[in-house]
Amino acid sequence: MKILHVQETLTPRYGGPARVLPELAKAQAAVGHEVVIATTTADHPKGVYHDPGWETLADGATVFYGTVQYLPLLVSASVARYLHNHIGDFDIVNIHGLYRFPNTYATYLARRRNIPFVLVPHGSLDPYLYARSTTNRLLFKRIYERLFVMPNLRAADALHYTAEEERERTSFLNLSTPSFVVPNGIDWEPYRVLPPRGAMRERWGVGDAPVVLFLGRLHVKKGLDLLVPAFDELRKRIPEAQLVIVGPENDDHGKDVRRWVAERNLEHAVHFVGPLVGKDVLQAYVDADVFALSSYTENFGMTVVEAMACGLPVVISDQVNIHHEITAAAAGLVTHCDVGEVTEALHTLLTDPQQRRAMGERGRRLVQDRYAWPAIVGALTKEYQAVIDRSRTNL
Repeated sequence: MKILHVQETLTPRYGGPARVLPELAKAQAAVGHEVVIATTTADHPKGVYHDPGWETLADGATVFYGTVQYLPLLVSASVARYLHNHIGDFDIVNIHGLYRFPNTYATYLARRRNIPFVLVPHGSLDPYLYARSTTNRLLFKRIYERLFVMPNLRAADALHYTAEEERERTSFLNLSTPSFVVPNGIDWEPYRVLPPRGAMRERWGVGDAPVVLFLGRLHVKKGLDLLVPAFDELRKRIPEAQLVIVGPENDDHGKDVRRWVAERNLEHAVHFVGPLVGKDVLQAYVDADVFALSSYTENFGMTVVEAMACGLPVVISDQVNIHHEITAAAAGLVTHCDVGEVTEALHTLLTDPQQRRAMGERGRRLVQDRYAWPAIVGALTKEYQAVIDRSRTNL
């Protein structure tokens, strides 16, 4: 099968979709599909992520990077040219995201040329994010939705959600478009044998203290305004506890988080590490005792899956859309977006090493069984074929 993915940027600091897509492309290529990603060079709004032109990934998957002429919408003449000339070469087009030029133009071409296409909202239709904008941006967003997003959603051959709850949260839009749920995936090989504990603890200077880990973008939706006060309350019961915050400080939200830490005199107990890559990420998970993500919205939660793959029990909010799976597997504790509940969950796990260990083991099994690439690629291939078959029937 010839598969074209269209993604606005692959900048890793913009979270799960940009990080997961190259891995998906490699996993699809590994089983014999011909896979291309068309994207831009942008690290919006801060500059350039990648050189223009072609890059070859593992197993023969390739990426085309186009330069950007208008940053707010990521308008790229070279991406447009590539899509115009080559979109018809593919059996199916998988379009990631809804609000930027590459996604919109790819959808326009696929609709006009009757090429089967799947739209992946990646959580952007969640009511929390759907309504969240400043007044000026909200007006522009609503106009863009009326002209492009809603017609594209209704015209898609299928919508791909990464969790059942993500699909349920879009019910307010009354979409009749066919849809399916296939979760994001993970390459199990790096997690098969984990590094020994200790290297990151030494770097952080935390010794043997209990460590709560947050790993992700420092973004308003991530619930750090809940986690910091919850950790403050936790310290009253476990004074030696430490909080490690790993990730890029997007949109200056990091300044707010640092202020909340300073207001509570927690500078000695909260460690801002910045982004980590490669083996350092695994080491961070291994050296923590509990992973915490009290997000207000999270369409999937790749860092949750990564933490579980490292045997780390998780404390997440019920706005992380895979929370049902976590509860069913007993791989962590799920809370409301409530400071008191987050505090209690962290305290419960930090004071019960046996429960932490058991949850960690169940989390590893869950990831290997449900979220490893072979199962994901197989399920996605079946959905692609169903879309192609329906499209042919409707011609």
